[in-house]
Parts: sequence; C-alpha cells; structure tokens
Amino acid sequence: MKVQWITLVACGMVATACDSGASQAMPDTGVADATTANPETGGTQEVAVETVESADIVDAGDTGVEASEPADSAVGPADSAVEPDSAVVADTSITPDTSTSVAPKLSYAIEPITVQSGEERQVCRTINIPSDAPFDIVRFESTMLGLSHHFNLYKVIDGSAFDPVSADEAAVHDCSPAAEQLRGDAAYIFGSASDRVMQTPPGVAFHLLPGQRLILEYHAINYTLDPIEAALQIDLTGPAPGSVIEHHADIIWFANWGFQLPPGRETSDTTKCALPYDVEVFGLMSHFHELGTNFVIEAIQGGVATQVYQDDDWQHPLYQAFSPTLSLADGDQIRWTCTWNNTRDGYVLPNKGSKDEMCMVFAAAYPKNTLSADPIQCNVFF
Repeated sequence: MKVQWITLVACGMVATACDSGASQAMPDTGVADATTANPETGGTQEVAVETVESADIVDAGDTGVEASEPADSAVGPADSAVEPDSAVVADTSITPDTSTSVAPKLSYAIEPITVQSGEERQVCRTINIPSDAPFDIVRFESTMLGLSHHFNLYKVIDGSAFDPVSADEAAVHDCSPAAEQLRGDAAYIFGSASDRVMQTPPGVAFHLLPGQRLILEYHAINYTLDPIEAALQIDLTGPAPGSVIEHHADIIWFANWGFQLPPGRETSDTTKCALPYDVEVFGLMSHFHELGTNFVIEAIQGGVATQVYQDDDWQHPLYQAFSPTLSLADGDQIRWTCTWNNTRDGYVLPNKGSKDEMCMVFAAAYPKNTLSADPIQCNVFF
C-alpha cells in the first residue's frame, strides 16, 4: 500500500510541524514545489501545490451552495499489495454478524476515560479486524458520551498493517493525534465531532483486508467545572447480502499548515492542491478550531473555479453531500480558504492542540476508473 503524500520540500517539517505537542514558529519560505512521496520506496514525483499568502478577510458573499443535512456518506480504503499475516489474531471481543439475511457489522469502543475540569485528553486504541475475510464498510455510526472535540478512525496501511495488536496497543492510552496519518503509515477513513451516521453511495464501500489494523482516536475536552467521563462506540456496517461493490472509497486529506494568525485581527489563508488521478467526490467536510469564522472550498476544473462548500460552524461542521457526484479529473484542484478572528493577545499557529488552529478538508471520494487506488494526502507547509 502506498500513500500519495504531498508535502513542501523546502520546509521538510512533517514531524516538526505536525507531531509536536506545542505550537512552533515556522519560517516563512514563500511558495515551494511539492512532491508525491511513496513511503514504501522513497520515490517521488512532482505534484502541483500552491500556497496563497495570508490576506485580510474579504466578504465571502453568497455561497451558491444549498446546505444538505449531514446525511449518510462514506469513504473507503484501497487494496494493499501487502499480504495479511495468517497468524493475526483479531479483537476476539467483537464478532461480525455474517448471517445471510442481515448485513454484517463490527462494533468497537473507547471505554470511559476521566477528563478533569479545564483539561483535554487525546486517547487511542488499535484493533485488528477479524482475519477470516475482507470487510466492506457502507455505513459508519459513532456514538459519544461526554464532551468531545472529535473522533477519528484510521486504517493502517504500512508494513505493520496486519501485525497482531499487542495488549498495550489494544488498551485505551494517551497518544499523539494523527501521528500515523502524517507519517503516511495510516489513512483517515471517518471522523465525527458528535454522534454521526455516514452512508456510502450504492456500489461504494470502504474496503478493509483480513486482519487489518484500525486506530481509534478520541479527543475529549472538559469545559465544565467538574470531572467528566467520556467514551465512544463506533459501528461499522457492511453491505446487504448480494450487494455488488464497484468502487473502494477513501477520504482525501487536504491540510494547510502554513499560516500565522496575528493577534487582534481577522485573517484569511488560501491553499490549493492538485489531484493525482480522476475521482468522484460524494462528500466534503471542513475542520478548524474555535477562532474559525468561515470556511470555503472551491473546485478548479480547466482553470475555472466553482465554489462547492461554505460553512461557519467550527464545532459541528457541515457535511456537504453530492448527488450526483462531483467529478474531478487528474490535475484538477481543490482550493480552500479559512478565515479566523484571533481575539487573543498573541500569535496563533497551526498545530493539533485545541488552542492551536487548523485548516483542513476531508473529501469522501472514490477512483473514477478503477476499483481501488492509493489514498491521497496533501499537507501544505510554509
């Protein structure tokens, strides 16, 4: 398995900028070239990535997009060239329902954790899905207890994808969020900020291989005066018996890590990335933190930009579904603009803590011309 991993060569700060637990000042090097890197081979090829410098806020105007309900949608993984280890032992507490009359389902949980007043915790656990057969996901349903910032689900795609999970990995433990994703070792396949259901279009599914590892990542924040208990359950439902799956979906991960927010003012920052193959997008969702005031996404096709998404709710971001799908060809671009109002006394920089800021797009999509393709990840830095 490979990841289309796009990052700016001039900076080369994937670990520094994204894996650190604290905000870091990053040098302003202007616009740099980017590459698509294959974590397995180390090979690269040029990919068009452009960063537009921060600018004063402008009126976004009429979005021209009719907001849909956060309706069902989905995203799915590509096949792996790595063969599963027949010795993999799945999470034996969960058994898929393989009855011929109902759709199969897997259920996993983050057991209750305590979060003290005014604090936040980011916890993970890793599981192996059952090793007897592949599993296609057509429906995700997350249920949360307590105060949550978000839940993320990743499939592991590197050489450890089928390694048996250790007892320490299987237990709920504090972790660095998105560490495996940013290294290209895992691919994000679902996320939620509250209870959420996401359904794939007919004939489309997330494809997991026998015994493949999944990482459950849960970020809980306690704004109250008393300790809270936070927990999560995720249900993964397969297709009904007799269903035909024609495409394996994935979440395309677009992230802008190259902005600075001066104190006491509104700032906008725009970035764009080109797609490395033809895709059909069936859903878009945004992510930024509490200083975020507006999020706009545009599709650039043949040099013509069309706004396809707008939202201003950082806590419960809109999931914009597309039916029919949004067709994007190899070389077409996604351009996204985040606007923030920094009411604090100091600069705010991009990072993964709740008091840092983010500017991310999650595109639920599948390859137009093939069953499966490599997951796409585009990280843009200074």
